[in-house]
Amino acid sequence: MIKFFRKIRQRLLTENKFSKYLIYAIGEIILVVIGILIALQINNWNENQKENKLEQNTLLNLKKEFETNQNNLKNTLENNKQVRDACFDLTNMIRSNRLNEESNKLDSLLLKAQIFYTFEPKRGVVDEIISSGKLNIIKNDSLKTYLTGWTGTILNAEEDIDYRYDNYHQNLIPFLSKNFPLSNGELFKEISNEEAEVFISNYEEPSNFKINFKNLNLIEFENAIWLHKNNNDYVIYEYSQMEKEINFIIKIIEQELEKK
Repeated sequence: MIKFFRKIRQRLLTENKFSKYLIYAIGEIILVVIGILIALQINNWNENQKENKLEQNTLLNLKKEFETNQNNLKNTLENNKQVRDACFDLTNMIRSNRLNEESNKLDSLLLKAQIFYTFEPKRGVVDEIISSGKLNIIKNDSLKTYLTGWTGTILNAEEDIDYRYDNYHQNLIPFLSKNFPLSNGELFKEISNEEAEVFISNYEEPSNFKINFKNLNLIEFENAIWLHKNNNDYVIYEYSQMEKEINFIIKIIEQELEKK
């Protein structure tokens, strides 16, 4: 093709047809420019396809990670709400002076109040995207904002989680250990078959030690339960906010994937 154009130029020059040669030269330049523009367009299209594929894979990985977090957080929230409900029931028993009459229920509620749960989010994909500078791969600005703020959301929740943990060990457990045979909770502990293969079997007999209800400081008991419930409520609130954020992030990701 190049030889063909060269021959035409040479023929026009030898025939002394300068005006035609000029027109032809301009046309040839235009063709070259068009060819370059087409090549650039093709190259840009290929690059865009690569970027879109990379973004799609990144979005899929993010969706998987946040769906895992969504399921884990849902279970954690439900379990912590059971702790809250156990604290309510204990407070009602204290205020109605039914502790001595319902000792089995008391043991069961004390066990439930103590088994609180902590959400540990998966964050490998988010951390890798941010640390590697791949955040610009994602085109949706709202999603990028949520991803960069995700670590801060986790840290905010951890403050309340730590406070609940410290209060539990510094206040609630010392009071309960001094006044109640906590081993009785073993009689109400539910262990799955899978867990039974790992953990020691439950106690099958109640403790020989009895609760001294006569000397039990009820206001101290009520306050210890309330403080545990109050700290647990803050954790539930933080987890509820995280759940909303996760749900919104997943919604944005799904909308972006629909465009691909």
